[in-house]
Amino acid sequence: MAETLALIDLGSNAARFLLAHIDPGIRYRVLHASRVQTRLAASPAGRVSAAALRLTLESTRRFLRRVHDGAAPKVVAIATAAVRDAVNRDHLIEAFRRTEGVELRVLSGHEEAHLGALAAIYTLKVQRATVADLGGGSLQLARVRDAQVVQTASLALGTVRTTTRFLHSDPPTSKQVRALREEIREQVLGHLPAGGQVDDLVGVGGTARALARLHLATRGGDGRRHGLRLARAQVSALRELLERRTVRERRRLEGLDAKRADIILAGAITIEELMTFGDYPVLTVCSARVHDGLLWQETFGERTRP
Repeated sequence: MAETLALIDLGSNAARFLLAHIDPGIRYRVLHASRVQTRLAASPAGRVSAAALRLTLESTRRFLRRVHDGAAPKVVAIATAAVRDAVNRDHLIEAFRRTEGVELRVLSGHEEAHLGALAAIYTLKVQRATVADLGGGSLQLARVRDAQVVQTASLALGTVRTTTRFLHSDPPTSKQVRALREEIREQVLGHLPAGGQVDDLVGVGGTARALARLHLATRGGDGRRHGLRLARAQVSALRELLERRTVRERRRLEGLDAKRADIILAGAITIEELMTFGDYPVLTVCSARVHDGLLWQETFGERTRP
């Protein structure tokens, strides 16, 4: 039987709200989608800040009020790294339960990696690749073979966190950038499958989408981000473009969302390091998100395999 699903996706940088119509075993169709930047991962103390908590709850309340004006939908709420790692995450979970009557499901790092990989597998028909889902709070890596997820890892390399921890100057110093690069290599060691001429690196998440949009803008056109292939040299050129500019100057770059101007450099450095360290010649951009993997599960019954 067809159903309407209200999906709340609390990412480390932003919260996304979707209303979808699901025909089980056939298809899903998104009826409404909105986004609110909440920066749940911005606090250096490993906590969800009071301001981020308040904004998240207010945004959720507005969304649920809107969707409940019609037929009452099934509500699914998920949270990723910022909530997963927060020492006060129970405050947010309890607030959702008490004020909204919603059970907030906190994804494990492996569940998040698997859902991101599913989004790539089913929207790009990925057969063999390493899927890198770079968010605000963490980096998920998933190894895909024969369109199946065979290995996952979750690393504390999200763009909000690495910006806060490493890139203190504006623009950052070469010493700060070097320290970030060393941290990336140390964390991915043993977790990043070798690319070479066999595997693509598939980029899921806001950084990959932002780099694709910025690249297209430098070419003088909009184009299609989903499935766009960026060579390693092109990613390095975009990183150089960002690194020599202040946050204020980045906000004025055509094709770059001003709200991402402060964290995009850390993301570009991370992607560049993955390509270099893992010897991936090409980044394939996937515009689908973790919640697309979840919608696929809700529609077709695929189970997350940690």
